[in-house]
Amino acid sequence: MAPKKTTCEKCKADCCHNLAIPTTRPRNRSEIDYLKWHLQYDTVRVFIQSRRWYILVEGKCMYLSENHLCTIYDRRPAICRDHASENCEATGKWYDVMISTPDELEAYLKHKKKPSQRKAA
Repeated sequence: MAPKKTTCEKCKADCCHNLAIPTTRPRNRSEIDYLKWHLQYDTVRVFIQSRRWYILVEGKCMYLSENHLCTIYDRRPAICRDHASENCEATGKWYDVMISTPDELEAYLKHKKKPSQRKAA
């Protein structure tokens, strides 16, 4: 199914809220603890989209006006210019898994272990 096309008319600029920082799936206890440390903050979550991991920092762009318009539109960064309406956060669920707490991360990783790894744990 093709992504839904959208226009920016009447948009509340969901793409200008929250910062998604690519990261890797934690592979050892040290990396798990480091990611859990991030999740101790109430403005941070982790999400997985198409098997790619991201740290999500909640907030809004400092250049977003009260009426949801970019105040530096003509000189906005390339990442903003490249954001396509097909990938718009307002068109539906934009993640496969959302993790909000250290305990949720542990539970997710425990559940996602391969059967051979579960027996060894």
